[in-house]
Amino acid sequence: MPKPSQAHLERTVNKNDPLEVRQQTLSQMQYYMGAKLIEVRVDPQAVMYRWSIKNQEDEQICTLSAFWGESRKKLLSGENPLRGEELTNCARANASAGAEMAAKLCGFGGNVAHFQSKLEETVQELGLSAESFQKLLAN
Repeated sequence: MPKPSQAHLERTVNKNDPLEVRQQTLSQMQYYMGAKLIEVRVDPQAVMYRWSIKNQEDEQICTLSAFWGESRKKLLSGENPLRGEELTNCARANASAGAEMAAKLCGFGGNVAHFQSKLEETVQELGLSAESFQKLLAN
């Protein structure tokens, strides 16, 4: 049986909660993920983390994913980029890291131009506001 090389943690937060409360939940998720990785003898510093945030009416579903070993190599290879809503959820959640890192985390490897092109295309297809992706789409 192959060893696992990724882990995922999901929490739902209320959009109406104060920002500090929502940020505390996200911080707790990072802490808990790190503790779990240590339990299974994975170095939390050697892991690539990816956030995904899916917006619903009054809630946000926040997912923290950790990739190491083969999963990390696969993620960084650019062979299996995210598509559709998964792409926009990941891009939005990782925008603060910049376009290059967001491209990697969304599965596009180092191909930032391809990432930006697919993101722009997906935003239009899904009828989303391009303003929320402005930082990632700017050259």
